[in-house]
Amino acid sequence: MIASRIIGHRGAAALAPENTLAGIRMAAECGVRWVELDITLLGDETPVLCHDDELDRCTNQSGPLSFLSAIDLPKLDAGVWFDGSWANEPMPHLSDALLLCQELELGLNLEIKPHGIDANIIARKVFEEISVYWHQPEKLIISCYEQEVLSAYRSFDLFAQLGLLFDHLPDLWLLKAQALQAVSIHCDCQLIDQDEIKQVKQSGYDLYCYTCNDTALGKHLIESGVDGIFTDNPTLFNSDEFRGHLQSQSSGQPA
Repeated sequence: MIASRIIGHRGAAALAPENTLAGIRMAAECGVRWVELDITLLGDETPVLCHDDELDRCTNQSGPLSFLSAIDLPKLDAGVWFDGSWANEPMPHLSDALLLCQELELGLNLEIKPHGIDANIIARKVFEEISVYWHQPEKLIISCYEQEVLSAYRSFDLFAQLGLLFDHLPDLWLLKAQALQAVSIHCDCQLIDQDEIKQVKQSGYDLYCYTCNDTALGKHLIESGVDGIFTDNPTLFNSDEFRGHLQSQSSGQPA
């Protein structure tokens, strides 16, 4: 298993503004060892943490990210929408997030959000940042829903750990994974069944499920063979009982 059993989704999205440095710190405070973050590009190809292609949901501004360049970032508040106590939290450059994750000794699942951006452009920009700012390749998974983007990333990094994202597991998932030399499969926790979990694990891939905010479902997924779950609220899984359960399922792998 590459990642950990519990992975903070967009940092710790239920506890702090998603895809921010504050969210990364909050996840670390909750005791997680891996986080998931979303990366996309501004109009000038600056890589930033953001899930959406527009500013409206998670900042104090509105409009497409494609209208912005790096000089616009200081104008954005990516925290006040969540709660006034998080006001003035910036939208992070990818480089800042990479450095902070390593400072906090966190593994990272970095999900590429192309939003119509050319696959080669966004893959190249992410690769350039990773090449300079990330120094622990064994603690990094690059994931995406779009196979073309992952193929482009593979062309830049032959040894990258790639994760294929699906809502539900499609019939040709194994061929897609083999073509990319992927290491992991990521699926919706509500849409995967026991037979599909067995297929993935028997084929030798790590399996991670998003986004689980229910302890009973989380326990069921781990018992069924899922390697790890993404959650908005890692504190839900911090009880001694749940951690003991994770340890018993991990065969020595820390939760």
